[in-house]
Amino acid sequence: MTILAKFTRRLTLAATTLATALAAFGPGAQAAGFPAEGRPVRIVVGFPPGGGADVLARAIAPGLAGKLSGNVIVENRPGAGGLTATEYVAKSAPDGYTLYIATPGSFTIWPNLRKLNYDPSKDFAPISTLVTMPNLLVVSPSTPYQSVKDVVAAAKAPGGQIDYASGGVATIGQIAGEQFKLMAGLKMTHVPYKGTTPALTDVMGGLVPLTFCDPSAKGMIDSGKLRLLAVTTAKRSPLFPDTPTMDEAGVPGYDLMNWYGIVAPAGTPAEVVQRLNGALAEVMAQPEVRQRLAAAGMEATSSAPDGFGRLMATERAKWGKLVEQAGMRAE
Repeated sequence: MTILAKFTRRLTLAATTLATALAAFGPGAQAAGFPAEGRPVRIVVGFPPGGGADVLARAIAPGLAGKLSGNVIVENRPGAGGLTATEYVAKSAPDGYTLYIATPGSFTIWPNLRKLNYDPSKDFAPISTLVTMPNLLVVSPSTPYQSVKDVVAAAKAPGGQIDYASGGVATIGQIAGEQFKLMAGLKMTHVPYKGTTPALTDVMGGLVPLTFCDPSAKGMIDSGKLRLLAVTTAKRSPLFPDTPTMDEAGVPGYDLMNWYGIVAPAGTPAEVVQRLNGALAEVMAQPEVRQRLAAAGMEATSSAPDGFGRLMATERAKWGKLVEQAGMRAE
């Protein structure tokens, strides 16, 4: 073997060794070593405990921990209609250890209301949709309203004026209320709260007559603390089979589907995103998880990361049109 051949062979062996060493620290290795032993994965929720996003996070955390062979904790960071937590996650390290329960407000509604400190299409890595569900039109039992038509009649009466509560500005509850107001031609005033739970508390107490909430309020409905008038989806909910849709109740064409998903900060390695996506798909298929979520009115689902990204982009455009028609503003 010539000196040149020997030198070439040594270079080839060195390059192969270097490539092997680099691969050990590359994205694939990151996924294989994720999560590191003793380091928890956090699921951040942008609202107080008790609401739909919180119920979802706590339903999936144990199963996800099992699939990842690690520890998964839920962290509530309420404030500003979900913006506080959304901005926090956008600035978090893109390593897969900080996840976020994405709701329509922060990703499809707020972006149509004002300039934000994050870009929902660029600052996050979509992982998967998790659940879909209707919203519910509920009223205080102290009101005389027994149907959607009663609410419409009261709002249209001479001097009629009805307030409606929501879990905050730019939440899907506000969108549901504004869509109702536009489609039925009503006079209604939005009363935003810092989360669904305080909004429901005041509706139950009669301080605000009605709200559009997620199905996590089922227990309050069953106990008579809230009166359910309609669901917002085009089809009736299996959880409330005897309750009419808004369309059936007198608002033709009304159709609103709520959803929650999960995202990570942009830049999270693709292999980590795929591992989380696969683990969550298995969790959402578990009978005990599906049953627990169904009891809260949520239908478990999953999707590819790019599919979830397309859903959010479509919804952003859709609600942008409603925001313009309703003349909504950031309060």
